[in-house]
Order: sequence, then structure tokens, then C-alpha cells
Amino acid sequence: MQFGTKTVGTRTALIAALALAASGSQAQNYPAKSIRWIVPTVASGAYDVVARALATPMSAALGQPIVVDNRAAAAGIVGMEAIAKAPPDGYTLGTAGVSQLTMHPHIYPKLPYDPQRDFAPVGMMVSLPLALWATPSVPAKTLQDLIAYSKANPGKLNYGSAGIGHSFHLAGELLAERTGAVMTHVPYKGTAPALQDLVADRIQLMFYPPTGPVLNQMRDGRLRAIATASDKRFPTLPEVPTFDEAGVRDFDVAGWASLVAPGGTPKDIVMRLNLELGKAVSAPETGKIYDSMGFVQVTSSPEQLAQKIARETKMWGSVIKRLGIKPE
Repeated sequence: MQFGTKTVGTRTALIAALALAASGSQAQNYPAKSIRWIVPTVASGAYDVVARALATPMSAALGQPIVVDNRAAAAGIVGMEAIAKAPPDGYTLGTAGVSQLTMHPHIYPKLPYDPQRDFAPVGMMVSLPLALWATPSVPAKTLQDLIAYSKANPGKLNYGSAGIGHSFHLAGELLAERTGAVMTHVPYKGTAPALQDLVADRIQLMFYPPTGPVLNQMRDGRLRAIATASDKRFPTLPEVPTFDEAGVRDFDVAGWASLVAPGGTPKDIVMRLNLELGKAVSAPETGKIYDSMGFVQVTSSPEQLAQKIARETKMWGSVIKRLGIKPE
């Protein structure tokens, strides 16, 4: 019996050794073909812009094409499911934002993926501090005037987002909870269609980073920035007060996006991707793109990203439960 136990142990060790060797060989030869990068939003949205900005230098460094694949539907859930169910071989990557990783688990009871089990964190890509934008049809020019106007005119203010549970949505819910502002949420299938309706004045408000598209609309007089959700004023909006300056304290809400791979992707491959991602994010050329769009360059290790996901999942869970947010 003892001999049999040793035999089983030896076989187990041998299998483990062979698996490790195969993994190491796979990582050493990686990548040997093109890589698919799934973005769970529509083309031209903030996360899409970031992915395409980083895919070019990463592709050059890895020596293989990186093809961006937009999978926008169901608040990003369709795209996230596609990432989670892809083979864990490093040839499918995906953009995963704060909404999909930390908020959705508390809003959608039957997600087809587990954010902390089905993905291998690679690293942070960008932080997107938010500003509150209004159309010219909104008579209020300041945050306090906007809050007062919303209370006096219930049903007049609609704010858009990229979907239920998106950070843009929860920023609006938090503002309503903190100030009593009366606003109706209008969810869209991605940021681009929401922005189109904002510019067309079909909706009147939206939380969105101070990026090129909205900055251009602001210069043309089609949008107005009310306040910025950050600890200091944006360089691109020096005349716009922060929420703190406008009388709403500790309203520091930021979106962020990270790069993930399917759960079980070999660690050596994850570390190679993290290395090239960090270089791409930190590059001066990327900095110019980010600065022009109001993005902030942020990098991390896979472990730091995993800790951030766990920490913010707990934080947003408390907020969502308190607000009673559910799918519409």
C-alpha cells in the first residue's frame, strides 16, 4: 500500500513537472500569432480609444498584430463573457473597467462570469476622472443652481450613461443621494450613443471624462462643464470647479480601465504582457494622447490590480446595496 502511494505521488509530480515545462515552453515562444483584444464597448468610446492607443506599441514590441474587437452589448457583459470563455493561452485579451469588474457583480444576479475567478489581471491602463456635462438647454450654470433647478423641475433632467451599473451611472446616483438632485437615468449600449444624444440635447446631463470629443463640443458651445469629480481642477478645464469647491464634499469618482486575460493564463505570459503594457502606458506618445483627452496614465502589477479589484468590489457593493440599484 505504501508503495502504491509513492507511485501515485511520483506520477502526480511527473505530471505537474510536465505541465510546468509545457507552460514555460509556451511562454517562451509567445506570441506566435496575432492577438485579439476585446473591448466591451462600442468603437470610439473612451475604453476603445485607450485600447487602440496601447495596441499599436504593444504589437510592435510583441512582434505580432493585435486586433481590437468591439463587443458592445448588455453594459459590457457580452464582451466580458467572451474574454472569460476564451482559451487561456494569451491570444485573447480584454479591456475591463471598474464597472464590469467591481460594480456589475452587485447589480446583475446572474452574471455569466466571476470577476475574481474568470480573469487573470494583467495591469492598469488608465484612470478617467469624471466631469458633469450639461447641454445649453439647462439654464443652471453652477452645480448648486443645477441641484436647485432639478428639484424645482422634476422630470426635466435626464442623464445618460454607458449602461446600468457603469461608473457614469453610479456617479449620477451618488450625486442624487448626496444632494437630493432629481434626475432620470437613461442607460445606453456604450458611451458613444449616449454622447450623441447628449450633444443632440435628447438628454441633458452626463458624467464623462474631459476627453477630446466633449472638449471639442464645449468649445463649439454645445456642452458646458458644471464640475469635475477629482481632488483638483483638470488642466484641460482650469476654469471649472471641482465638486468639493462647488459644495459637494468628497465626491471623488473616477472610472478606470485595465487589461485582463482569461483566468488560467500562464503567469509567464501575464508577466510579459504586463511588461509591455507598462511600457506602452508610460510612453511619452501615450502621455500626449492621454493628456489631450483628459486621461491619466496609470500602471500596476497584476497583484496590485487584483487588490484594487477586491477593494473596490467591496466599496461599490456597499454603495449599490444602499442605493438599491437593480437592472432595469
